[in-house]
Amino acid sequence: QTPSSAALGMLHYPPCDPPAEGRGRQPVSSSAIRVGEHTDFGAYTFLLLGDGAQGLQVKSVAGGEVGGAAGGEGEGWADVVPEPQPEGVVGAVVNTGALLARWTNDVWCATAHRVIVPTAAAAAAHRYSIACFIDPDADFVVAVDPRFARPGEELRYPPTTGLEYLMGKLREAQGVQKPAASGRD
Repeated sequence: QTPSSAALGMLHYPPCDPPAEGRGRQPVSSSAIRVGEHTDFGAYTFLLLGDGAQGLQVKSVAGGEVGGAAGGEGEGWADVVPEPQPEGVVGAVVNTGALLARWTNDVWCATAHRVIVPTAAAAAAHRYSIACFIDPDADFVVAVDPRFARPGEELRYPPTTGLEYLMGKLREAQGVQKPAASGRD
């Protein structure tokens, strides 16, 4: 049994309308946001970015979740600007995910991120990136590592399996509550 699996996403953002002028790098409307604020579900994500992949932003969050009291599309965003690379070489970013926050009892927090349209030139260009999402296998037990709990501190998350965790995150993303227990085996 292996503790993780991976999914590879080839991400393409076609040209779009340019952002409104006059507000610096903060988008003024949802049309200037290609992908809204979120954290990835898994342990971590490797993101490969070419020179033309402008617009990735990150911000700090308290734990593994975003939105509501934890954040929003407002302030606190920092641009991710990969170092210039030689021809044929791409930059890489590693985002920590909500599962890593869970495993570490929120000692390591998930990376809140989004993709904006920063400039008219970026809006006119195709944007490409490759994301490799690292997740646990379906039957792998996902539990807080007790080394991340301070003496006397309760663990913030109950044990679950990789599949139960993923299904819960998908339901959460869709605004669906967990089904009630039926009492049947």
